Amino acid sequence: MDRRGAGVGKRMRLAKLVLWAAFWLAALAPAALAQKAGPLTFGVLLPITGPLAEFGKTSKAALDLAQADINAYLAASGQGGTATFLIENTGGSPEQALEKLKSLAGRGVRAVLGPYSDDEAEACLEFADKNNIVLISQGSSGPFLSKKGDNLFRLSPSDTYQAEAVTGLMRQEGVTAVVPLWRADRFGDDMVVHVKARFKQLGGEALPGSRYSADRKDFGPILDDLAKQLAQAQRSGASAKAAIYFAGGEEIVPILKAAAKRPELVSVGWYGSSATAMLDAIAKDPESAAAAMKVRLASPRYGEGGANVYGLIERRIQEKTDTFPDAESVAAYDAAWAAFFTAQAVGGTSDFARFKQGLVQTCERMYGATGWLALNEHGDRREDWDFDFWVLRTENGKPFWEKAARYQFEPGTAKELFLSSGKK
Repeated sequence: MDRRGAGVGKRMRLAKLVLWAAFWLAALAPAALAQKAGPLTFGVLLPITGPLAEFGKTSKAALDLAQADINAYLAASGQGGTATFLIENTGGSPEQALEKLKSLAGRGVRAVLGPYSDDEAEACLEFADKNNIVLISQGSSGPFLSKKGDNLFRLSPSDTYQAEAVTGLMRQEGVTAVVPLWRADRFGDDMVVHVKARFKQLGGEALPGSRYSADRKDFGPILDDLAKQLAQAQRSGASAKAAIYFAGGEEIVPILKAAAKRPELVSVGWYGSSATAMLDAIAKDPESAAAAMKVRLASPRYGEGGANVYGLIERRIQEKTDTFPDAESVAAYDAAWAAFFTAQAVGGTSDFARFKQGLVQTCERMYGATGWLALNEHGDRREDWDFDFWVLRTENGKPFWEKAARYQFEPGTAKELFLSSGKK
């Protein structure tokens, strides 16, 4: 079989995997499913260019695959009709995201996949609420956007869970005091608030930490302050074990390079956020890579789902883009199916109230590539989320990212969480 034939075979297998969902959705709208399907159109807001372009590329590939798989499913089930995803480039800009949303609305689109980031989602939300447009984001996870009754639904776990995961790893590895270092933006401020609160709940000590502006270039004074606080934490007792928690972006590279010259800063462990997980900028700079390995910088990333189909979708995205995709891109694939099944069940997307209510019901019943899609009262993912921790290693002199730990939700339990840590 040639590569084209193999691709068709994969799509047909995926179509079979999701046939069971139609059974559940039949309970919502039997008459709609009994009729021949008409064309369904959905909008998409993705950062195809700009600072988030890598994520936009893999999300686009996921949605291209979803469109092909959905149309194969429609053909295989004899329902006819097609699903189309109209992709607009936000450039990673909140202002551009809003303009593109208005453009989609002008074409009659009422169900939109995306935007990817918190800032874009925040910029679009007021317009979406006022104009009866449903937003289904695969990437937004900021707690400040968790609101009841709005039109934003999110398939990535809240950053509060990320804070829970990283503090759980710290405590399991014996850390008794944490000193945060973070960029002065919404993400950094939110993460540090939640990390401090959770670490204290787990019995640890959280020091004030050091906050820096996004445009800072000289990190010397910041690292001086960090060193003083580390010394304070380490004087608190013979059994004290301090660590640094970092919430920022690519400025971690000059920070690590400067910290490497200060033994007191690289003699403790460092923990990062999702922004530093598998960050190429670290691996590509020899000095920062060496420092990251010395401090064993461990950063959480929304983890892959447990279903076998997750790996299949991940590989298909990687084949299309030559890029290892983030879990949010696989969530975009799930978002496409959730939107499609909802539209099928309620007879399209034109009836906003029915579609919005139907989406919640669909997600409650749907187990996608990333797991169970059930939503809470704020429209955020309620269950079935995990975080993988990534650290930098070398092999034959070449750096690579390795999964070192997993913070895992165990299905079938009363919200218990299990942590399995790799080698330190």
